[in-house]
Amino acid sequence: MKVTFTRTGERGYAVTAVRPVGDRVRMDPAPGFHTHVPHDLVHFVVERHFGLRDGIFGSLVAGGDAGTFRPVDEPYTKKWGRRNARRTDGVDMQRSEKLARVAQAAWEIRHAAGPVPPGVRAWTDQAGADVDPAALAAVVDLLDEVAVDWHALPVGGSLVLEWP
Repeated sequence: MKVTFTRTGERGYAVTAVRPVGDRVRMDPAPGFHTHVPHDLVHFVVERHFGLRDGIFGSLVAGGDAGTFRPVDEPYTKKWGRRNARRTDGVDMQRSEKLARVAQAAWEIRHAAGPVPPGVRAWTDQAGADVDPAALAAVVDLLDEVAVDWHALPVGGSLVLEWP
């Protein structure tokens, strides 16, 4: 599956997925804009790195909508929503959300120009307690790589990634 992260404005982005069956789904606007590592880009990196196959992007591959994506090539109808909603509650969704928050907080700590806000540090200390520190560091390294590409995008620019 090809996943495209598009910078839609100075503080906005969208995510489009071309699924294996050929249809396209899109989330626009996507939540959690960040000039370096937007929230759903963090989800993508985390889910791919940890092998989460039943999170947001696994749900999309399976034909679901992850609760937020809508069809691009056909009108969104209640029937489409019912047909795709059955695959939005994957067993990895909560783990993905937790890992994304921990990874983004760890990335913020790594790149802090000044003192790290206590809330960010507390989140990584509490929520990251069951995350292997080496695995978390590896994810932050991956975020460093995509952050450079994302940050360089102009409004209208896109970053295309392949989902396994």
